[in-house]
Amino acid sequence: MNKKKQMAFNLNNFLLSMSQALDSVENRVYNTSEHHSKRVAYIALKLALEFNYKKEGLFDICAYSLCHNIALNKTKKINKEYCELSNEYANKLPFVSEQKDVLKYQAEHYDGSGVYGLKEHEIPLFSQFISFANILDTKFDLSKSSIDNRKEILSFIKAEENKLFSSDMLECFEEFSKSTSFWLDLQNENDIMSFIFSKLQDFTIVLDFEEILDITKIFAKLLDDERLLLESCEKLADFYDFEHKDKQVFLIATSLSKLGKLFIDESILNKKDTLSQNEYEVIKSYPYYTKKILSNIIGFADIVSLSSMVQERIDGKGYPFNYKAKDLSLKHRVLACLLVYSSLLTKKSFRNEYTHEKAIEIMNKMSEKGVLDSSIVSDIDKTLK
Repeated sequence: MNKKKQMAFNLNNFLLSMSQALDSVENRVYNTSEHHSKRVAYIALKLALEFNYKKEGLFDICAYSLCHNIALNKTKKINKEYCELSNEYANKLPFVSEQKDVLKYQAEHYDGSGVYGLKEHEIPLFSQFISFANILDTKFDLSKSSIDNRKEILSFIKAEENKLFSSDMLECFEEFSKSTSFWLDLQNENDIMSFIFSKLQDFTIVLDFEEILDITKIFAKLLDDERLLLESCEKLADFYDFEHKDKQVFLIATSLSKLGKLFIDESILNKKDTLSQNEYEVIKSYPYYTKKILSNIIGFADIVSLSSMVQERIDGKGYPFNYKAKDLSLKHRVLACLLVYSSLLTKKSFRNEYTHEKAIEIMNKMSEKGVLDSSIVSDIDKTLK
């Protein structure tokens, strides 16, 4: 591996972290509980083992399960657009086995009453696994310890046999759910993780930084159009003559810099009126959540540092960590400035977009107050005019 051009990447390690943000969205839309996608992965993996899938298939069903809800922040409901967009995003991820249209058909029902009307063996098995696990955890919350909840689940799947689910799914679930440990595992994230890691082979691969960037851009698109910010960052990286690795890490961090906003309700993010003090505190939390998610991804230390410090300011009054000028490198300062610049040039729910000239005028006033680095604002004016 050429460390100046490439990085080791493990898809399940990456998605186990990202699932925290995706689950936060599903919680707001469908009232699922914390670690929902990990429970979906746990059950789907159990089913895949019953169907005798080999190591590549096991790795992939876990990954597909962890990102099954990847398009929900865009569509806000499970429909054809959701399925197609989920599939589009999934096709950009480096799975290791030959599967097709897994997330496209994740909302199919065995009797043909799903989104696309596929029935029985027309539905890919991986899609059936995810559908089965997702429906159960959404409807019943498998993290609950209640014995009555378990009885209701078993009664439900029997009633839906050959309707929502096949007899094979029902038979497999009934078999492995006889074990008390199955239900106890579902109540504890650490036990779920232990099971997952005990069943998965390590399919860490080496990817070019550009390939990593293509993957992380998916998550930038979940919130808004990332092109302006990324294009601006690329131009500034070239202006400052960043080395290849530094430039790519800078762009990857940029693409993930708003990730923590997936934890925040859109009613706050898109509010037209002035934010209350409590709402502003919620907004200020998003870089904290960005750091929380990315810190668990192997090899992302430099990316975490950049993407989670985008709201820090050289006067020490930024958020959420209150770093001071001495803690902020050139890249930190450039990214912070470009985030302000791209925000000013973007139309918001409460105002229209500003011109380049007006944005620079506003940023110059911020630099006079010691908020932004004046030399970088000047460089942005010259480079992006």
